[in-house]
Amino acid sequence: MLRGSWLLVPVVLLAGSACARGHGGTVAPGDSPPVHVEVTNRYALPVEIYAVGAGITHRLGTVHPGMAAHFVIPQTMIGGGPIELQASPGTSSRDFRSGQLLLSPGAVVDFVVAPVLFNSTATIRP
Repeated sequence: MLRGSWLLVPVVLLAGSACARGHGGTVAPGDSPPVHVEVTNRYALPVEIYAVGAGITHRLGTVHPGMAAHFVIPQTMIGGGPIELQASPGTSSRDFRSGQLLLSPGAVVDFVVAPVLFNSTATIRP
């Protein structure tokens, strides 16, 4: 009987450690899924893409004419209020601003920069 109980102790410890690795249904703040931005540039010039929100302007990157790009909005900008996406051609002082987007973790935004800049659109996928 004593010999069987010694085998039981390691099995119970292994099972307990396997259960401890799960989150138990809770998600830590850093574990939330990122917000993705899919940009298509139909404008004649390269555009710089920015995320603007909560007093922060974060440069996401450059998208060249006729190209598409994928960006991720920093986690620190999500949940602090609405965010605007901005497309800025390097040679012009005119920028396109998407308007306020209320983004939640895991959202995907399709941002199409149109040939006429003010016709550009930013939509959140359902």
